[in-house]
Amino acid sequence: MNYLLMTLFNYSIIIAAIIAIVRFKSIMADYYPFVFFIWLGLFNEILSLFLIYNYQSNSANSNIYVLTEYMILLMQFYKWNNKGIKKYYVLAAIGIAVWITDNFIINTLSQNNSVFRVFYCFVILFFSIDKLNKLLVFEYSNLLKHPMFIICVTFVFYYGFKAFVESFNMVHLGLNPAILRDLWIILYFVNGTANLLYAIAVLCIPTKLKFTSHW
Repeated sequence: MNYLLMTLFNYSIIIAAIIAIVRFKSIMADYYPFVFFIWLGLFNEILSLFLIYNYQSNSANSNIYVLTEYMILLMQFYKWNNKGIKKYYVLAAIGIAVWITDNFIINTLSQNNSVFRVFYCFVILFFSIDKLNKLLVFEYSNLLKHPMFIICVTFVFYYGFKAFVESFNMVHLGLNPAILRDLWIILYFVNGTANLLYAIAVLCIPTKLKFTSHW
């Protein structure tokens, strides 16, 4: 796959990031973690490009990035559900334990590690599917314009495929290298599509409610 095209797919997150900057002061605070998730993704892409260009590897920062992203998305789902905070603390603690095991016991931080990534993907999939089920039952507005619906559908689409691809990197099953390469190429397309859907979601985030005094 052309390296320039691959970079363009990764940097398509910049569209959502710019829209989020423009709209940040007006959007509902319940979506702030999602906005930080977008900005963090763009920052990681910039840092990764710098490290690859100068040091030929971005594995260490990518391994740190996925842990930070996981924590931000846990915060986002807590904001949306606004209950059962102990559950999120437990999942955060388990995530940190899995991350440490993956990056310091089973492997090293400088390797492309997948155990935590697969765990992280399944947690996000669980919360996304649960939220989608609730929206389908209780939400009566147009779901195609509902930012939470767009975000969760995108999460299922992206993290579902990412878990599938990362599982081959986690468990070496002797898959043909050409097939594995093609799966990673498809993941770049999936990532680019997800980034565009994130931009649509940011555009759909409702503005803050304005209160006026009657005194």
